[in-house]
Amino acid sequence: MADYLMTLFQQFLFVFVSITLFFLPFAGAFWWRHRKAIAAKKPHFNQFAELFFTSRESNALIVTWAAAEAFIWFVLPEFLLFLIIFMKVRHKFDLLKYDIIGTIVGTIVGVIWHAPASFLTTLPFVHENMLNQVREWFSDWGVWGIFFQPFSGVPFKVFNHLALDFNFYIPFFIILAIIARITRYFIAYEITKALYPLLHKYVRKHYAVLFLIAVLIFTMLLMRVSQIYAP
Repeated sequence: MADYLMTLFQQFLFVFVSITLFFLPFAGAFWWRHRKAIAAKKPHFNQFAELFFTSRESNALIVTWAAAEAFIWFVLPEFLLFLIIFMKVRHKFDLLKYDIIGTIVGTIVGVIWHAPASFLTTLPFVHENMLNQVREWFSDWGVWGIFFQPFSGVPFKVFNHLALDFNFYIPFFIILAIIARITRYFIAYEITKALYPLLHKYVRKHYAVLFLIAVLIFTMLLMRVSQIYAP
């Protein structure tokens, strides 16, 4: 138990710092664009978060996040969904279009890049057994093997980078890949939306706590998946 908690703490710090660094350019751009109003009103963290997630910088964050996750980034777009769904933000479902745009761009980049296995296994939380599993699915099911991705724990980027090895018709693969990704997004959206009435009164006052809890849950899931696929 002690070893697990120590590993969890180390991985939590890694995930927390990585996510924070990913956020910083977008939050910084938002702050700079509204720096006079922010200086005058001095919003607290919760207010700043709600303002940010209604901004064009937030839209850019979602597009970039979804795109990067499709070829190199290790945090699912659903992480952002989990945060946004509990916030006082209008048109939450409209944010799906930015996720779709990012997924399309990232999938195309990942397929065209076609990174070698030696590179993929250097990425955080990617293991050789994941690549072997994807190769097995593609060998057995062809292009339809992409539908194993949403709930397999294997990162979306692994499927994208390996697609060219199997001579798939890439436009069709991209369409199926987007459907597979969005299917999980819809399910996550509905589950999170169902929790909203129960938790939003507390969560709206404690966005920082929500963020930390989300990071912890995600870290534990990453560790569990790594345990399954690690050699």
